[in-house]
Amino acid sequence: MDLPSNDNPILLTPTPRHYCKILSVEDDQDYQEALLNGLSALNYDNKEVEFLTASSAADAATVIAANPDVSVMFLDVVMETDVAGLRLIRTIREVIGNDLVRIVLLTGQPGMAPVDDLIDQYDIDDYWCKADLTQLHLQTIVLSNLRTWEHLSDMKEARHGMQLLLASSQRIASKSDIVEYTHSILEEVGQLLKINSGGIVCFLHTEDDLIERARIVAASGEFSSYVHRDLLSVASKEEMLKGAIEQASKQKGHVFLEGFSVLYFSNKELDGREYMVVVKLNRALAANEINLLQIFCENIGAGFRNVALHNKLTELAYVDPILGLYNKNWLLREIRNMLSWEREKATLLMVCVDDLAYTESVLGAKYCDQLILSLYDHLNEFFDKTADIALLERDTLMLVVYDNQDYNESSLERIIHTNIKVEKATHSLDLTISSVKFSEFSSYNPEQLISVGKSTLARAKYEGVAYLAFSNELASAMFGRYELLQDLREAILNNEIVAYFQPKVSLKDNALIGFEALARWEHKTRGFVSPELFISLAESSGLIDKLDRQMLRQSCRAIKALKGIGINVPISVNVAGNEIIRPDYFSNFKTILEEEQAPAELIELEITESQLINEKATINRHLSALKTLGVHTNIDDFGTGYSSLAYLSTLSVSTLKVDHSFVWQMEESEKDFEILKMIIELGNILGLSVIAEGIETEQQKAHLLSLGCENGQGYLFAKPMSLENTIHWVQSGQ
Repeated sequence: MDLPSNDNPILLTPTPRHYCKILSVEDDQDYQEALLNGLSALNYDNKEVEFLTASSAADAATVIAANPDVSVMFLDVVMETDVAGLRLIRTIREVIGNDLVRIVLLTGQPGMAPVDDLIDQYDIDDYWCKADLTQLHLQTIVLSNLRTWEHLSDMKEARHGMQLLLASSQRIASKSDIVEYTHSILEEVGQLLKINSGGIVCFLHTEDDLIERARIVAASGEFSSYVHRDLLSVASKEEMLKGAIEQASKQKGHVFLEGFSVLYFSNKELDGREYMVVVKLNRALAANEINLLQIFCENIGAGFRNVALHNKLTELAYVDPILGLYNKNWLLREIRNMLSWEREKATLLMVCVDDLAYTESVLGAKYCDQLILSLYDHLNEFFDKTADIALLERDTLMLVVYDNQDYNESSLERIIHTNIKVEKATHSLDLTISSVKFSEFSSYNPEQLISVGKSTLARAKYEGVAYLAFSNELASAMFGRYELLQDLREAILNNEIVAYFQPKVSLKDNALIGFEALARWEHKTRGFVSPELFISLAESSGLIDKLDRQMLRQSCRAIKALKGIGINVPISVNVAGNEIIRPDYFSNFKTILEEEQAPAELIELEITESQLINEKATINRHLSALKTLGVHTNIDDFGTGYSSLAYLSTLSVSTLKVDHSFVWQMEESEKDFEILKMIIELGNILGLSVIAEGIETEQQKAHLLSLGCENGQGYLFAKPMSLENTIHWVQSGQ
């Protein structure tokens, strides 16, 4: 009589999922919409993707509680309060108890990762600066975290299924070692069948090996002496036993014969093994014994899976399941266990493969797996096997090198630009590397060391350098910018950023032709903060739209104030290129003009040439829409963006603003003089006004006039002034 295999795929095989959920928690609705737009084309194994949104931490907690199967959550660290995002993480992990959702923390601070208390106290899976999230990066991040979530969910589901299955057999469920477990099986079967004579043997076998060479791991009764020997030693003496084993292996199921029973268990999906329990009994099994044995076999099969899964989970805790490389947890353990003399000479290196996501999209995941493994071998060879190497992310390896060297870009050149053998071909790699010397940051714990290594790597990418070492100066700069960002957020909220106005004049007669509005911030303790610094912070943190709207509103009020003293000239305001293409920019722009009762023809927009190039695919129709209102658009910093002349001729712009660098250098550099001349001639040919920035001397003014440039601005005429001083400047006839 044969019984079917005891395999139970319903409990142990993860339930197929046909959908995934992504949650965006963001109080900036514009940024949230942009984020969701960037993910709209996401394709994850042809599964349906459901997007959920929340505009506050409180709303997000409700959404997470109602949707425990959310896979990935993008979370703005600052919302209702400065710590709303972090409190939400603690609520999710500790109160709701969801340890699976992958949390991607978003901030506007470039190049800075959450270190110190954040890493110590919060379970954050990924961290990104909003400014660095291109659509390619965004989709790569989401796909990577979706895969991670599915792997963890599968493991959790499998563990849950096994816990239910093993409830009926606690005595064998507690065994996690294969030897202990198999011995417990023999004891349980012996008691169940009341075996007084005969014996039981348990062996494991892989399909690639001959079954006669299978290893006996436990035995009792008359087979006790065969432990750790080949199955052949038993089967050669029992011809019927040999036939029963061959039949069970062929049928992949239990076999019950007169005198011998073979219980078959397959565990190939977890450890590639087959297990068989052979029972020799000098009597026939009763029907109720067969039923009892069949039920118990289910527990035995689950137990074998439990042992294999325990071993697999132990391996997964420290080994990447795809590449087989050690992971971050393993390296953290190694760093914690380092001796003091080892820390004195150790350096942490982060090595990132540039554009690996693009390579994967072209050549496939398998090729990139081989690429990373080949890089691993190359690094091992380069450091003469004196390094511990682990995988941090799909494209990043971490190394702890024990050689007490001071690394720099020159000494790492053979790594930064290297050729790797992949599939019998040579692949050229460009790498970005960061380093942290353990001895210089002895107070940092292992988590902090890895965190600042990641921060430095991100900073190197942001600055476009191949190598960057973490230093006290870099740490101060990172933390200082983060603190300044908090102050900037408060300053914008409290309308503390003030518009200053710099006159534009006719170079022929110094007649006033307009003003440019420039943002100025007087910090409560630092004094005036450089616009280059706080504007870049605003752009990278998602605050630039609010700042642009404030400058527009203040400019509208300045127009009315100047009109009150008889001055009707336009004021130009700067706007970020990625803001002007927002779907609601046009309506918001009109709303502000209507609320402030400002004529559209007296407002001009200034967009830098580089921003125009970056957004060239969509920006022109937005500029055309603004033109219908009577709003003129100026190209700021012209000559620095390497734009196409053919493209320039299609833009709905009215003015070219020559970058100040050409004005300052035209008397010293013949090349700059020729470029300046060409820009002015180009503007005249295209019927565009040309205005030169940064004029400081009468000689510069005269040169510009001789080249055909009729308008300009600069310190020669006036510095940027507050509205009050601007009115005084006009009234005094200066």
